[in-house]
Amino acid sequence: MRLFRKNEMAVSPVIGVILMVAITVILAAVIAAFVFGLGGQQQAAPTASIVAANQPDTPAIDMKIQHKGGDTLKAGDWKLSIVAVGDSPAYILSNSTGGALAVGNQIITGYLTNDTTVANYNLNNSALNLSNPISQYMMVSGQKYDVKLVHVPSNAMLLDTVVEVR
Repeated sequence: MRLFRKNEMAVSPVIGVILMVAITVILAAVIAAFVFGLGGQQQAAPTASIVAANQPDTPAIDMKIQHKGGDTLKAGDWKLSIVAVGDSPAYILSNSTGGALAVGNQIITGYLTNDTTVANYNLNNSALNLSNPISQYMMVSGQKYDVKLVHVPSNAMLLDTVVEVR
């Protein structure tokens, strides 16, 4: 004869209640993250058509980077890298004054951006010049160069191409 019996009827409802509480807490956390913006906001990337090409109508060895259409890139909001193919990108930031890149603007340059004296660069919407040009940072005819233009606030790549200068 059994004197006492185990009562196992309450196990299932207790586990069910615990699972429901856990699901409710998780849902509340996800909804709070969206409502209070805990995920952070990233600035939307501008829409811009930027092209880079060899500059064949000049006797100098250079390339032209042109804004063909879309949003204007504000001064200080974009950076440019021009390096030999295979080299790591070396970005220089556009000037905060005169560095806006609007539709129709272009940059004509014969220099690379991986100069160690980056402070000597003047990057605006018309030219990329060195105050003291060093021959190893000048473009060479027949060489291919990796050209990248990045919108800094959104970290969006607006131009990523290879150009062969002649």
